Order: sequence, then C-alpha cells, then structure tokens
Amino acid sequence: MPAARSAGRRPDLLALIVYCGLGCLLFLPALRAPQTRIIGFNGDAQQTMWFLRWTPWAVSHGVDPLLTGYINHPSGVNLMWNSLAPVLGIALWPVSATAGLVVAYNLLLAGEVVLSAWCAYLAIRRLVGHPLGAALGGLMYGFSPYLLSHAHGHAKITFALLPPLLLLALHEILVTQGRRPHTAGVVLGALLTVQLLVYEEGVALALIAGAVGTAVLALAARPQVRGRAAHATRALCWSAATFAVLAAAPLAVQLAGPDRITATVPGGSVYVTDVANLVVPTDFQQVAPGPATRVADRFSGNEVENGSYLGVGLLAIVALAAVWLRARPVVRWALPAAACLTLLSLGPQLHVGGHVSRIPLPWRVIEATPVIGSALPVRLFVYVDLVVGLLLAAVVAGVLAAPRPRPRALAVGALVALSAVTLLPRLPFPSSTVPVPAFFSGSGVASVPEGSVALVAPFAHDGPTSSTMLWQAEAEMRFRMPEGYFIGVRANGVRADGPRPSATASAMLAIQRGRD
Repeated sequence: MPAARSAGRRPDLLALIVYCGLGCLLFLPALRAPQTRIIGFNGDAQQTMWFLRWTPWAVSHGVDPLLTGYINHPSGVNLMWNSLAPVLGIALWPVSATAGLVVAYNLLLAGEVVLSAWCAYLAIRRLVGHPLGAALGGLMYGFSPYLLSHAHGHAKITFALLPPLLLLALHEILVTQGRRPHTAGVVLGALLTVQLLVYEEGVALALIAGAVGTAVLALAARPQVRGRAAHATRALCWSAATFAVLAAAPLAVQLAGPDRITATVPGGSVYVTDVANLVVPTDFQQVAPGPATRVADRFSGNEVENGSYLGVGLLAIVALAAVWLRARPVVRWALPAAACLTLLSLGPQLHVGGHVSRIPLPWRVIEATPVIGSALPVRLFVYVDLVVGLLLAAVVAGVLAAPRPRPRALAVGALVALSAVTLLPRLPFPSSTVPVPAFFSGSGVASVPEGSVALVAPFAHDGPTSSTMLWQAEAEMRFRMPEGYFIGVRANGVRADGPRPSATASAMLAIQRGRD
C-alpha cells in the first residue's frame, strides 16, 4: 500500500517540477539578477515590497500591522483598505529578512504562478482523475493570460492558489461529503480567511463563483440534492462561523477603524471582459498581430486587467467537450458554470471591441448588492480559467481513454498545440531594474534619527513615484514620511489615492515637475 501511494504521488511531484522549470524559464530575465531586477514593472511592485516589510516589522516591534503612521504621516493609513496581504508578509519574512525585499518579491511572483498551476492540477486531478489531462489543465490555469497579465505588477491577484483549493473544499462539502460537516466547514472558512488577508476582493469573487457553481450543481444533479442538503447546510454554517471568528478583528479595523471609506466609486462598468478579448490577444501575448492589438487597445480598463483571452484553440476544445462528453457529470457541471461565470465577467453592459452597448447584463444585479457589488467583474475570469482548465483535462482524459483514440487524439493534440502557441506570453517576460540608493540600504541612513519624520524625493503619491516607499522599507522603517502610494479617504468618506492636498505636497510636486 505505501508503495502504491508513493507511485500515485509521482505524477504530482513531476507536475510541480515541470511547473517550476517553466516558471524559472519564463521569469529568467529577472531571476538572473534577483537582487536588482524584479519580475514585471515598477510601480505597484514597490508598494508590494513595502507591505512585505511592514507586516514583519510591525509584528516584531509590537505595532498594529493593520494601521500605520509611517506613510502619510501624521494622518496615517488604514492598511485594511490597501493591498497589505499580511499573510504573504509573514510567509516571506525569512526571505525578506535575509535575502532582501527584491528577492522576496521575485520569489513571491514566481512562486504564485507555479503554485497556482500546481494547486489547479491537484484540484483537476481529483475531479478528472487523469494526471496528463490535469497537468495540462493546471498549466493552462497557472500560466493563463489572466494570471501572467497580473504578474506584471499585481502580486495579490497573481496569488491564485486559493480558487482551486476552494473548489476542492466546496466539492467535499457538496459532493463527496467524506468528512464531518464541522471539519469540512472549518477548512473552507479558514481558506476564505486566508483569501481575505491576501486579496480581499477575492472573497467577494469566491462567493459569487461559489454561488454560481452550487446553483449549477443543484440543477444538474437534482435527484441527489435532497439527500446531501442537510450535510452541506451544516458544513456551510460551520464555514460562515469560522470565517466570522477569524476575520472579525481585521474587518473591525477596516469597517470601524480610522480612515474608513464610506463611499466608493464603482469600476464595474470599466474593468470588464470585452467579448472580443476571448479571441483577440493583447500585446502581452507572443502571437499578437497588429490588427488584433489595435482592437485590444480599444478595450476599456487597462492592459494588465484585460487578460480574458482564451483563443480559438481552447474555445474549440470547450466545444468538443460539449459535443463528445456532455453526458459526463463533471462536464455537465463545468460547461454551464463556465458560461455563467463568463457572462458575469462581462459586467453590467456588453462591451464588444471597445464599443459599449446598451444591452444590460446580469452583473447589474450583483452590482447593486452591498460589498460584493464593489468587485471588478473582469477579475471573476480567474474562475473561468479554472473551469476551462477542467474541461481541457476532461477532453484529454476522455480521448486517451477511448477504445480507438487515434482520430480524436490527433484533433485534440492539434488544438492543444494551437492553444500552446496562442497562449504563449510575450517573451522575454518584462523585468525592471529596482535602484535603491546606497544611503538607504547602507549605514548612511543611521544619520537619520530613528522614528523621525523625513521628506524624501520624489514625493510618493502614485505608482511611478512609489520608489521612496521601497527605500524606506530597505531602511527598516527608520523614519516616517508625509507621503506614500496608498488608498486613503477624503473628509467626505470618498476613496482618495495618495496624500490629501497640502502645501508640502504641492511644493514637492511642483519641484518634480520642474517649476519654482
């Protein structure tokens, strides 16, 4: 039995090794100089590195890690409204403390892509059973245009390990029911809490995707619903209770603490999946003809958010699943789930090639829902990719298990090869130099009194000027700054990015623009 179990785990280990190798090759431009270059672009990356330093520093100095007065001094910042991700800061503490923040950031991004692919592989293999199909499905998910677009600077969103794990947890609660309700419920609640402390919007997306998946399952397997409903209800109650207990303190800081935002400007009509993006690549793809990128340039939002590209090859594989395998339970669930999630990701109005129509879409209902409605529709596409990866695995597994697989295998193999080419990211993957003045990383900063307030140029207020936050972090938070790149709040409760207007800010910005 142990030998059989070990043999069964070999494909899992092999998949992880392959994903690690592909990740290293993809991010090689940055990994060649991991202490001076970062994966992707500057801007949000410096802010993320500041967060990676802040949480360990605050914990080790007995300071509340969810609030800070070290940027935007003296007003401070409620970090629960920002991309703090304290879980990541704690997890990477040994790396950031010994190898530095730049190395920790590179390890974070590369690890997120690799482990997201592997977690998807584990989830898909559990549902499909075939290791090769699961490996391809995991590869498609972890190295998808969606995740690799965000890998240019959005570390919190690239942390996509949790959707596959949430799928497994929900599958246990609704389908397998092999564990006691309280055990399965606590696991799901703990996963949602981790999601909250990495990427809060991801909780809203998970609830939406979970509701869609559960509704589709209930319709697809109506005869089994009654017998499993009681177990599932108890488990979900345990999940809600676990999340409420674990998330109470950070949510209290966010919703009842200082500098809380009480009015938001929704972005649900801008950051959406353009229907054309399903087949039209952006400039982030290696194969992106000029006519296609000219269409992509008209998409709303920005290039990093426009990662809803599947390509004709992958869409053809989904169509084959609908034709060949529609009788299989996993396909009977995945097809409508993928369709519903894609429809929701389109946002409140239909976008086609950058043109905004007046056709209302179901997201309008979600948009009107408190809290959950503030999520950006396009970011739901991570769940579309996961379900499409599941369908890819099901098709590969179905073809290889067929009595006479050759004709279909050739067709599917050609489509997989086409997908591999069209989904290939732009190479070499972008990397950026991160210069840190020797004053901040060396002994020179010791001349600054510890805990004092320092005005550092460039005056940090947005992504391009956030390098000073990294310098402060490299100086081990020796000084406070009346500046920073963060989400704050105006006096009327409306979100404001960066420090409030002041004479100091105006003078510094004028100097940076070259005026007296």
